[in-house]
Amino acid sequence: MKSLALILALAPNSLLAQSLHDQLANADNISYQAWHDLTKGKTVVYEVDGEIIGYESYLGDGNVTIRLDDGSCIDGTWYMEQLAFCFDWEGGPLNCFHHKRLNGAIYVIGLNNGLETTDVQKVSRIANIPVACGPALLSTLLPPVRP
Repeated sequence: MKSLALILALAPNSLLAQSLHDQLANADNISYQAWHDLTKGKTVVYEVDGEIIGYESYLGDGNVTIRLDDGSCIDGTWYMEQLAFCFDWEGGPLNCFHHKRLNGAIYVIGLNNGLETTDVQKVSRIANIPVACGPALLSTLLPPVRP
């Protein structure tokens, strides 16, 4: 028994805990209706590794505008196909994702040919403000989230 405790104490944390990717593989998908209810008329703020990467405004009727970290905006539409949320951006390729809940947080996992990738974004907040396009316009309304 003491040797098992010593082995566990010396084992790297990665061996003891599942990686985020492994945990998300078993997490519950968010339904279309739940995502629609959370986001209609609101802006979703996405982050990767604690850095904000985009602001996505859900305008209703499947219309969406994303403001990228450089201040540029792209309009598009979104819909659900099976369990995938798909975004058709003007001038860009179709992008599909799974939206999942894990430990009280919402994560967005990229899909490639229907399979989850290691591209994981976290929803840092959902706000009742519109997307403002252009450099630094939104920064005064939504200060960066610091852990």
